Order: sequence, then structure tokens, then C-alpha cells
Amino acid sequence: MLKRHSESRKGDHGRVLVIGGSEMFYGAPILASLGAEATGVDLIYPFIAPQHLEATKSYSLNFILNAFKKTHLSSVDVKTILRLSEKMQAVVIGPGLGTHPETKTAVKALLNGLNVPTVIDASALTYSNRLPKVCIMTPHQGEFKTLTGKETTPENVQQAASDLKVVMLCKGARAIIADQDQVAMNDTGNPFMTVGGTGDVLSGVVAGFLAQGMTAFEAAQQGVRLLGLAGDRIAESQGSLRALDLIYQLPALIQQELME
Repeated sequence: MLKRHSESRKGDHGRVLVIGGSEMFYGAPILASLGAEATGVDLIYPFIAPQHLEATKSYSLNFILNAFKKTHLSSVDVKTILRLSEKMQAVVIGPGLGTHPETKTAVKALLNGLNVPTVIDASALTYSNRLPKVCIMTPHQGEFKTLTGKETTPENVQQAASDLKVVMLCKGARAIIADQDQVAMNDTGNPFMTVGGTGDVLSGVVAGFLAQGMTAFEAAQQGVRLLGLAGDRIAESQGSLRALDLIYQLPALIQQELME
């Protein structure tokens, strides 16, 4: 799925924009950006809270960094982000954004304006009168119930996906991936993966696959499957894991599972 041509140049294999972070949450957009990087995406653009720029720099020499005008995402950032998004093959919005009222307003404006494939995660899981044409929503079970008022069943997840015209990736012990035409269940992963940050990594991985040409359904299905395999590999030799550990496993798994 992710084979490269011998004449490839920088940028040919995707650009991903990650919009996330706030005063309290700095790690989430870093983990999402590293997840995208681990898939082989050429260029990653974290757009984050300014107070976390130095921390983010310490995790990758390759990130192309941008910062909010305030300590959180607000409406003054919307035009800049939309303009930057025009160069992207995929966008992640949500990891660590928090719930500041100005951020909620900005998220709605961005969801109305983005015209590239978009992964919506965490606090950005807000209904809007317009979503990007290609869109993956990644709620966990509690977020899904908040959004829809329904329990997480394959039927309910597919109905929500159909109503919103999105791919719905509902995270849990057995993740459910659905669009209006198909439903899949994921059986990889283990209870060690309840630690914070695994969902952030997942959103970046899914965006990375989107940026490299997978369909939205394929990106969601393969992203959650491979992240679960990474967790299973770690569980064979360790008694715990961190979200960052999953990222280190991904390049070899991608070669083994997707590039043969």
C-alpha cells in the first residue's frame, strides 16, 4: 500500500498538519505528530500552543512548527491555519486542544473551512453544519455516547457514520470502524493500551496513511490494527507501556504488514 517510486521527491509522500495543544496539554499534539512521522509521511506541521514550542522541538528535528497567537487555539488563528491546510494531504485536529470557549468557536470555523482529508479527535469532536468532505471521527466510547446519545454498537456506529457522511472509528477494547457501506471490528491490542496518549498516536497514524493515499476507511482500519499489533508486541516483553513506545514499533510493522 505504501510503496515508493524510485523517482520520489520530498513531499511526494504526504504533508500532515496537526492542530492541537493548550496550556495544560502539550504531549498530545507531539504524539500525534510522531505517529504521522512513523508512517513515513514526508513533512509534518504541528500547529500548537506557543508555550510548548521548545518541548516539541526536542522530539523531532523534522517538524515544521507553527504557534497559536494566544496560549490556546482561537479565532485569530483560523485564517492562517486554513491557508496552511491548502498545502496538506491530511489534517489532524483535536489532540490536547482543551475546552476553552474561544477554542470551541475556532474548531467550528475550521471544520467549516477545511477542504482536505481530516481526522477529528478529542475535544474537536464537535458537530458542525459542515464537515470536510473526507473525514474520520475518532471518539472513544464515552465520547461517542456524548455525541450521539447512544451506546457503542456496530449498528449505532454505522448509523452515526452514515448520518454524518464520515468514517467513524470508535475506540475501545474492540474498535469499530464504519462508514455508510461497511463495518469492521478490530481485534488487536490489549489492556496496557489504556494509558494516556494512545489515541493521540492513533490520530496521527491514521492521518499519515490518509496523506499517503489510503482511503479514509482503509486508513482508519489499518491505523487501529497496526497500533494494536504494536501494543501486542510490547506486551510480550514488558509489563507496561507508554504511548511513545508504540511509535517506536510502527516503522518495522508497517514494512512487515503493508509494504511487502
